[in-house]
Amino acid sequence: MMLMICLSCAALAAWWAVPPPAVRQHRDRLAAQAEIRSAGPWPRRWRYAALIGISWGVVIVLGALLDGPRGMVLALVVAVVGSTVAGLAQGRRQRRSAERSRAGVARGCQVLAAHLRVGQVPGVALSLAAAECPVLRDADDAHRLGGDIPRVWWGQSARPGQAGLQDLARAWQVAVQTGAPMAGPLEQVAATLSADQSLRAVVDGELSAPRATGKIMAVLPACGIGLGYLLGGDPISWLLGGPLGWACLLTGAVLACLGVLWIDALARRATG
Repeated sequence: MMLMICLSCAALAAWWAVPPPAVRQHRDRLAAQAEIRSAGPWPRRWRYAALIGISWGVVIVLGALLDGPRGMVLALVVAVVGSTVAGLAQGRRQRRSAERSRAGVARGCQVLAAHLRVGQVPGVALSLAAAECPVLRDADDAHRLGGDIPRVWWGQSARPGQAGLQDLARAWQVAVQTGAPMAGPLEQVAATLSADQSLRAVVDGELSAPRATGKIMAVLPACGIGLGYLLGGDPISWLLGGPLGWACLLTGAVLACLGVLWIDALARRATG
């Protein structure tokens, strides 16, 4: 019963710690867009760390109240495993969101360059492209209000997956200041972003094997317990029966989670 309560608390903590997809708010479309750059990803990371810490404290206190030292150890195991699962889930969600953003930036550049190629003036081309590509809508709104379009793109480039907007901002600014044709540079930017996206897809494919190894590592402790029962032992009773078993259980859970996180960190570094 105590274990079920701890598992329920860990599941609730994981659900709470992984935020839902952010809903895009309607902000001031002029100078405020450039201030997004200064926020960066750190506030969300600190919020996530605070939620994990609070969840750990709640789970450990409940475990100690329900079953004393053994309950505290089980609560720690559940908290470690739950935090690892929550962190991996959040990382996977962020990677997918960044990949969609990269694809959106590349498509936005292609559509904008296509409208410029057929002879549209830059402002009209931006409005037409923004109707098809959401990533360009902030710049289009700023343009309608007389704002600085490159400044908006520089601000957006700090968001995950939208760094390609820096090249778009440079190409737009140079074309506006010098009067040079804009379609050619934007097509080069779009081609570069598409090539980068293809390269990332190849790297992700090559990293599928290491990520699969991490998943196998996560399952190995359960396989070891099952093997102990096949050999006629009772691993669960021993792990829950005394301080030595508690120490082995907690140490094994921590090492297994660290191994999975280490493999995931290596994979993320390779794609960085």
